[in-house]
Amino acid sequence: MNELLIKNGMVYSYIYEGYHAIKMQKADVYIKDGQIESVNPDIKIDCEQLDASGCLVLPGMINMGSNTFAARITSGLLCDRRPGKGQIAPLLDLAIEMLSLEEICAVAILGFWETIASGVTTIAEVCAPRQKALAPGMKRAAETLGVRFAEAPYDSDILVDSAVSCAHFGVPYAGFERVSAGAQLTMGTGFFDSCMISEMRATACFMKQHMQGAGAYKASDVFYSATVVNGRILDASKYGRVGQGFFGDLSVVCMDRFAPLSYPLAQYVYGANAGDVRHVVSGGQVLKRDHKPDKRLMAPLLQAGEAGQAAIQKFWAEARRRIL
Repeated sequence: MNELLIKNGMVYSYIYEGYHAIKMQKADVYIKDGQIESVNPDIKIDCEQLDASGCLVLPGMINMGSNTFAARITSGLLCDRRPGKGQIAPLLDLAIEMLSLEEICAVAILGFWETIASGVTTIAEVCAPRQKALAPGMKRAAETLGVRFAEAPYDSDILVDSAVSCAHFGVPYAGFERVSAGAQLTMGTGFFDSCMISEMRATACFMKQHMQGAGAYKASDVFYSATVVNGRILDASKYGRVGQGFFGDLSVVCMDRFAPLSYPLAQYVYGANAGDVRHVVSGGQVLKRDHKPDKRLMAPLLQAGEAGQAAIQKFWAEARRRIL
């Protein structure tokens, strides 16, 4: 039996369905066999514990429609070359041609860890037909780290390109049209990023620029999209909330740099980074502990770091010769 108790945090969730139905309470969260068993003050159970004193306890975010492998392997170069998705396709084709399953897995582990470190507990990867060859390596990477992994629906009108990717591509962000039409917004990091905090910030800032009034799209809206709305696409009854019966997927965020804590969620969305995320728990399993990978992940991350960087260097040597 797997048990975990998160102590003394300020627990953030939703009272009922709706963007602004916010509930915050000082409480402990007890997770048993991967699901939240209870959320109450001063729970006394003899099991593994995580300290959340002075922290927000948030629902784990879902990176919906991400392109984690592409974001990692093209990091730092693609966005300053020729903008457009047409540049990514040949690069992915080359990676599939050149890299072994083990190398794809190593690169995926590096990308997955970047997004986990920002508070993500579920990664829903876009697997276009040409990317199906990447899926086995990415699934193995997810199993190695213990993060929840799913394939997002390809060419679905549900998914919206990430705000960061749209900025790099120089194309309009479809999120504004969806919110204006009354549709709820999905969120993912896309081709150019792996940090969901920066994606939330880019989305919120874009919406404020294009809607009437700064209060038209709040921090609670963007966080609701990254948790509840994304979770609804996968399984509405299990994802996106801190409450009894939901998945034990949590992000514990240290807010020491942000004071006074008059509205901590806004400070988190507009000012935090992955370094402020203290703990990350997926399915009751600790992935990030006290700002570092959990001990059981140290060895696979170190191994993936060496193998992944070697694979990326090999890939780019050929990409510069053949494509760029």
